[in-house]
Amino acid sequence: MKEYLWRLTYEEGIRFNLHDELISELATYGVIGEGPDGRCEILNPIYLHHIMQAFTPAVNGLERDYFAEENINGFLNYLTPVGQIEMEPLLDNFRDFIARAGFRILQVPETPQEYVGRHLLLTYLDSFVKTVGGIMLFEVPTGRGKMDLLITHNQRKYIVETKIWRGDTRYQAGKKQLAAYLKLENVQEGYYVVFDHRKEPEPRVETDQFDGLTIRSYVIPVIQEVPSHTLI
Repeated sequence: MKEYLWRLTYEEGIRFNLHDELISELATYGVIGEGPDGRCEILNPIYLHHIMQAFTPAVNGLERDYFAEENINGFLNYLTPVGQIEMEPLLDNFRDFIARAGFRILQVPETPQEYVGRHLLLTYLDSFVKTVGGIMLFEVPTGRGKMDLLITHNQRKYIVETKIWRGDTRYQAGKKQLAAYLKLENVQEGYYVVFDHRKEPEPRVETDQFDGLTIRSYVIPVIQEVPSHTLI
């Protein structure tokens, strides 16, 4: 059951099939239903929030690596003097955090390797939002699907879309999907984080313009295994 909930929370879709015993059980209890694309979706954002909280360990062992040594103010460094979130440096720091943590991300308690990057991003942003007094919502419905993450703070919205690398075509399509969400929410900038699990990943950081909207994209390598000379 837990493995299915992991997949439903972090993957891009599982085919809704009531002949599958676990899917049938989750549907019977009203946790999931069939989405417009024929795939499973968690029916209530509150359920998703509770699932996320259940999957998040109180301590993942990597919190001390969130910031570089010269950062003495922690998450407060990512607020402007007037209290607006600086999402670009906040996500730049997350990318650097993943690099600092290295193979130790594979040791996050009870987190399947294929989901660990997205899981760490959500827990990182959740810690940030709690520190600065914002609100973070998961899988927010829109007229064009569901946004992965919507952060609100000081009456401003910040939209983050996350995916796992599935090739350049789907990577570029994700940018257009995010641009559609931005238009619907009347937000000018969005953030796109893709986790690359390949043995030879290609890290990227790039900024694109779509019809006057700005999308900041990250492709972040996720280490595949502990180096053979290293003992855990």
